[in-house]
Amino acid sequence: MRKIVFNFFALLLLLRPFPIVAQSSATKVLKEEQEKFFHQLNYISIDSTIVRKLSISVRIEINSIYLFIISEAPVTPAEKEKAILSLAYFINGLGKNIAQQRSETYDIPNALNSYKRILKALLYHESFTDVLIPVGERRSQVLAAAFSQYKEYSLLDDITVYKRMAASPEFILRFLENKPGFRFADSLLLNVAVNDPLKLIVYFNQGKTGLQNSMRNTKNIYLQQILTLAGDRNASEFLPFVTLLAENRITTDSILKTRMDVVNYFQLLVNTMKEPGEPDDHSLIFHKLLRKGIREKALSFYVNEINDQHGAADAIRFASVKLLRPEDLYYIITSCGEELYTSSYLGLYKRLMENFRNQSADSLFSIVQYDNFRIFMRMAATYNVLTDFLNRMPQEKASALIKRFISGVESDTNTGLEKAMDIADSFTGLDSAIAISEMIHNELESNLNRCQSGQLYFGERLYGILLQVFDLIKQKNSLNKLWTTLGNYEMLERKALQNKNGEITQLVLFYGDDDGVSSFNNFQNLFTDTSKWQISRNANWITIHSLSNQPIIIYANMPLNGKEGRDLKAQDSLFIFLKQQSIEPAVLVHRGHSYHLGNTLKRLTPSVKLAILGSCGGSNSAISIATINPDAQIIVSKKTGSKSINDPIINVINETLLNKEDLSWPAIWEKLAAQFSKDEFTLNLFNEYIPPGKNVSLFVLKLFNFYNRSV
Repeated sequence: MRKIVFNFFALLLLLRPFPIVAQSSATKVLKEEQEKFFHQLNYISIDSTIVRKLSISVRIEINSIYLFIISEAPVTPAEKEKAILSLAYFINGLGKNIAQQRSETYDIPNALNSYKRILKALLYHESFTDVLIPVGERRSQVLAAAFSQYKEYSLLDDITVYKRMAASPEFILRFLENKPGFRFADSLLLNVAVNDPLKLIVYFNQGKTGLQNSMRNTKNIYLQQILTLAGDRNASEFLPFVTLLAENRITTDSILKTRMDVVNYFQLLVNTMKEPGEPDDHSLIFHKLLRKGIREKALSFYVNEINDQHGAADAIRFASVKLLRPEDLYYIITSCGEELYTSSYLGLYKRLMENFRNQSADSLFSIVQYDNFRIFMRMAATYNVLTDFLNRMPQEKASALIKRFISGVESDTNTGLEKAMDIADSFTGLDSAIAISEMIHNELESNLNRCQSGQLYFGERLYGILLQVFDLIKQKNSLNKLWTTLGNYEMLERKALQNKNGEITQLVLFYGDDDGVSSFNNFQNLFTDTSKWQISRNANWITIHSLSNQPIIIYANMPLNGKEGRDLKAQDSLFIFLKQQSIEPAVLVHRGHSYHLGNTLKRLTPSVKLAILGSCGGSNSAISIATINPDAQIIVSKKTGSKSINDPIINVINETLLNKEDLSWPAIWEKLAAQFSKDEFTLNLFNEYIPPGKNVSLFVLKLFNFYNRSV
């Protein structure tokens, strides 16, 4: 009983704001920063239940650090004052950090642990650089600023600069031109070499003396190897093997000899990827070049041909992969997910599984050492073959794979949400697999309990959401209380799109390349019926006005020359006009390649209720949209979009709205599927599009962004 009473008393002391000693000026600063921090934490309130628990544990940890400084730190009173100020500065920076990126809130305990380890290292004169290795640039900057009073600040700041530049490798060479003597110049050059080696080679050949001398004198054997390829016309064929070349385990002549046979060359790439390596092996950073090589050759040797022959018999269509091993097929699938047609994926999957007729299918991962495991599982779920794959092995092995797929989303706040969205996408294809559904449910519950008991707040949030979404998908119950939060994604009411004048305004953005011009011309052809539509135009955009009494008004910029930037200027001109006229589009349509999407999202406003992204799906675009308008419904394509699909979707939507009907996505998708059923190729393209009601990952995203409410 005494021990319990003592621990409770100690807890009360830790929760009090620095009661033990007379408060110095530094302590007063710390107290002020702490009060501001907790006020901000409660204001952000990502999840009230989690924030309450988080606030208690963080308050205890801060006070524990303070008590360590004033009572245990082996330094002078002046040094203790400086340490207390560093804690105040850290809390200030942490508050600004979570205000800019709310997901960082969940990582506050880890951030405090990083601060505490660096503080102790400085006070005991020990090394601290290992603490910063796993830390991202944002937290590294907060940590460096906290210790700005210390002589070690210069090193901390340089590490932060390195992390910031490494996150934007396209600016590294320009940075090093101005600072060739930067402490971590070699490491930054390696970063360029990994991300864009040909750019490094071209730069080296330009003969700029300062930085070129640094590159020439580098001691790194891998960087030296890349520079020796400068001027070699076969450099792109050698770069995936830079590790083997630098370590004298292969020669350029043998690579060229192997390159004469596409199967042998591709298998050499795969074999190199399969080579074991230690986690701290510096050569592993060049796996990025190897992955790029595998992807490029998988596309040029196999995928493009298989896609192009979509109408041919399977024996002809898949002849190019007939001699490939299971690991080769695996890397084609997991490296080219964005480019594979549905029928191409299913054909490759079928041939991959033929190798495991007499053995458990999970032995595939032993061959590839679980590389790209999560990608493979996500794609299997996306193409509705996950149940088939898991049924090809004993139940205990299927359970182990599901456990591996689902666990650990909390380990990285930068990628955890996307991993959770991937997991959610697997839910929809398991309707008939009761045993597998139970495995998934049990694993979600197990991970939630693990995160709750371990005070892993990010994981607690994500697994709580995943369980809600899983139950929603399994029950398919329109009365489920979760729909109160999500809204009905099977339907978009017409009145939700109307402004106060009863008008529905749409903004369609085109880009000035050849595809954009072609798409624009096809788009105009949708509105040639003069009994329904009226078109007016100026130098920068067209306005399409329906002739109904509750009009639809569509604004679309002209696809002017993109190389000269005139397409973006046309968009700017249109956007200025809309703003001046207080016109707020309810529908936003992106008609450009995926690399144009960033410009389209800049035009996104909170008024948008429906976003049609025909050329680019994926979680990143969904995250960007939901950040601005969590209630927006989104139509995305899992692969590259096509005007042969985009135009019919837009046409059916507008025809439905002209008829003064709500947008029922199941009915619209059924109508479109019937329209495309006459042509297998077009139907396959259409099957890559996801209506709002099937975009399960978006449910996770919306719930994650549903602030000020308990899970």
